[in-house]
This record gives sequence, C-alpha cells and structure tokens, in this order.
Amino acid sequence: MSGNLAVNGGPKAITIDQSEALRWPILTEEDERAVLNVMRKNETSLSDEPKLLEHEFASYLGAEYALAEVNGTSALYAALFVLGIGPGDEVICPSYTYWASAMPAATLGAKVVFCEINPESFDMDVEDFRGKITPRTKAVIPVHLWGVPCEMDEILAIARENGIAVIEDACHAHGAEYNSRKVGTIGDFGIFSFQASKNLPGGEGGMLITSKKEYYNLAISLGHYRRAADLTEKYSRYQHTSLGFKHRMSPLHAAITRVQLKNLDEKNQIRKDNIEKLLRVLEELPGFHIYWTPPHIKRVYYENDIVYRGEETGVSIERLINMMEAEGAIIRCDRYPLLHQQPFFVERGSNPEDLPVTREINEHILALPTFPGDDGTLVNQYIDAFIKVVRSF
Repeated sequence: MSGNLAVNGGPKAITIDQSEALRWPILTEEDERAVLNVMRKNETSLSDEPKLLEHEFASYLGAEYALAEVNGTSALYAALFVLGIGPGDEVICPSYTYWASAMPAATLGAKVVFCEINPESFDMDVEDFRGKITPRTKAVIPVHLWGVPCEMDEILAIARENGIAVIEDACHAHGAEYNSRKVGTIGDFGIFSFQASKNLPGGEGGMLITSKKEYYNLAISLGHYRRAADLTEKYSRYQHTSLGFKHRMSPLHAAITRVQLKNLDEKNQIRKDNIEKLLRVLEELPGFHIYWTPPHIKRVYYENDIVYRGEETGVSIERLINMMEAEGAIIRCDRYPLLHQQPFFVERGSNPEDLPVTREINEHILALPTFPGDDGTLVNQYIDAFIKVVRSF
C-alpha cells in the first residue's frame, strides 16, 4: 500500500479541480445588482443600507439593538468603551483566538488576562475563567471559536455572581445557537464580523448587538456622529464630534451582507453536511479526535479544525500533512499563534509558558477545508485520500 501513496510516486487520490468547491465567498449577480444599486444612487458613503442591515440582522438573531460597524474589531472596541473599560481594569479572554479578541481591551489600557481552553471544544475553559477572576476583572470575552458556542449558562452565572460584563465574540458563529438562542444575543454584547472569509461575508464590516438601549446609544455616540443627532440631548450634544471615532459601515459592504444574509442558513447547512460526512469517517481512523457538540448546542463551521495525535499512530502531524498534500489535499496546522506568547503581551508581563493545556492542544490541531461549494464529489475524494494514507501507517 505504501508504494501506492502519491508521496512515493503513486497516483493522487484527489484529482478534481477544487477551486469552485472551496471558493468563498460565493458572490452572485444578486450581490452585483445590490452594489450597483447603491452606486447608481450615489450612496457609496451615506446610505440607508447599513440601517437596513441592522434591522434584518437583528430580526434574524432575535436581538433588541444592532449597530453596524466598520468591522468586528471596532464593534468590540465600542462594547468595551461603553462599559468604561480602561487602565487598572482586567478583561479575561482565551489566548487561542484571533488577535482582535484581545487587542481592543489592551488599546483601552486594560490588562488582558488569558485563560485556558477546553481541549475538546477549543472554547473557553469555564473553571479556568472562574479562577482568573480578581477584584479588577470587569469583563469576559467568550469566543465562539470556529463556530462552536461556548457554555454560556455557566459563563453567565459566574459573571453575574462577580459583577462581570459578558461580551460574546461571535465573529465565527453566525447562525450558531445555544439552548435555542442565537449566539451574540445571550451576553451583554454580541460582536460579529462580516469580513470576506466569514460565514456571513460582506467583504468588510461588523455588528454590535445589545439588549440595553443605554449601551446602544453610547456606542452610537462613540463612532456615529451623524446618527447621534437623533438621540436625546445626553448624546446629541456630541453630534459634531462623536466621541472620537468613525465606525460607520460602508454601504457597499452592507449591501453585499444583506444579500448574503438571505442564504446564510442554507450555506451553513452545505458546510455542515460536507464536513460532517468527512468527520464521521475520520473518527473511525486512528489518531483523529472529533468533537461533536451536545444537544443543547447547534454549531456552524467557520473552519474545520480537528485534533490529530501522531503519538497514537507513529506518524507526526507534519508527516501526515506532507502525505495528504501529495494526494492533492489542502491541509495545514492551525493558523492562530497563541496570543499570550506574542511580543505585545510578553513585553507587558505575559508569561509564554502559561496555559499548558492550550499550548499542548495547539500542537495537535489540523485545519481541513470547509467545502462551502461542494456537491459532495470533492469531500468523497478527501475521504478516499485519508483512508489511503492512514492504511499505510
């Protein structure tokens, strides 16, 4: 069998063109018409498109207030600003996440306290979060990583007990649910990104979600000076300056996001069907550890990241990748460097040797395609490639 491997000169298992099956975002003539409509109305800067998106996205989530922002990072910054986060405060966040989950708190002068992740779900470890709380802790940022909702009931209970605000980073999790509630609507704030790689892609853009009108109004005052004029005097007095930022979303990106929202659930389902077809095979093969969410959690797949342990097979993760790439697979190690090990935080006192659970699991994470445009043909060839390679171990 080993002589038949592509890495040894044998034929590839994956032979079809992958470009269409893996292409994302999937833009259509409807997206083009939406953008052209904004351009023809000469509304490329000021337009009702972002407000229309706010209404439609809030309706989809079942949210009270939604504020369109220039990106997810600015939405998170606005949430932290509204809470008054600043020097002397602490904000708890996982280290295994995109940098934007942590940097807004740091730029406001707060100390970011990193916590461990659950090595199965990759989400925040609830008990480590509890153990990291101090009298200076003002907020926690649970990240619904790769589309897997965090255990929000436990996180909320701990946060409420300690007077801590909860900001859901749902930038990977458009459409995911926890106990039948859309993520982003459970904490004090929900944060979404519409960057081009996301499940709801607008090219760029973001959204702040909250159920508290006071929070919503203050976020408007921070970065939407024109809209502040329509608020009460408490906020409208800032209409000519805002509070220092310009966070409004581009109408062109809002127009694309509105079109994409119509088919979000359908496209999430295509990813889910294709990915889980592959995962059901992988869980029967040695070395692969597949996490299936419990019944109260409905995940989506922003990325398809799994755990592979080479010590169980005698084939390292690097060698596996090499063998699969030879078969034609697009496969890699995890792409997120751990934040607590990055120079910005190390220079400010973070110990790169902290978080042993996160560090250990990070070495075993394998990223596979999400097959967003596949009719099942490509995923079948990936299944054949994995079986072919693993049988050679």
